[in-house]
Amino acid sequence: MTQVDRGVLNWVVDHRSPALTDVFTVITTAGNTAVMAVLTVVVAAALWRLRRRGDAAAVVIAVFASWLIMNAIKFVVRRQRPPQPERIVDIATYSFPSGHAMVSAAFVTAVFVLIATSGARRATVLLSGVLLGLVTVAIGVSRIYLAAHWFTDVFAGWALGVACSVLVMTAVRRWIVQRLQDRVVTAQ
Repeated sequence: MTQVDRGVLNWVVDHRSPALTDVFTVITTAGNTAVMAVLTVVVAAALWRLRRRGDAAAVVIAVFASWLIMNAIKFVVRRQRPPQPERIVDIATYSFPSGHAMVSAAFVTAVFVLIATSGARRATVLLSGVLLGLVTVAIGVSRIYLAAHWFTDVFAGWALGVACSVLVMTAVRRWIVQRLQDRVVTAQ
């Protein structure tokens, strides 16, 4: 825990209210691993149906890889969660990095990459980026508010989720382009 972590936790605890607690409980539930997995499958299925199989695979790989990496880091770092009674939720796993933040960031980044590279209008790309960013920010803030994580757990989760997703999306798409080019060369 850093001074920033303790300061953010103290500020959040001082500004809690029953209504905010209810709102952030809903948001944190909407950002859990099961919901992100369902959303990933829905997006991948839609892409598959549109015959964008490479993009479907890239989204699934990006989200799944972020989940695997997050669990590996938790096992290695073994950081304890914020203490009771500040912590509103009951969680037995380690704290660093935030899985909610990391997986949601990986998911929204993958979706944003698809939108940004789809040829959509610039305004559509910007608006989708803002809305998708707000989703993962709300999920991360909910984890801090409920004291399920320290601020640095959430920040690291966002950074790692974005990085993982960008790397996977880039690698898978490059691999697909290379395979297509190889097919064109072979066909000639």
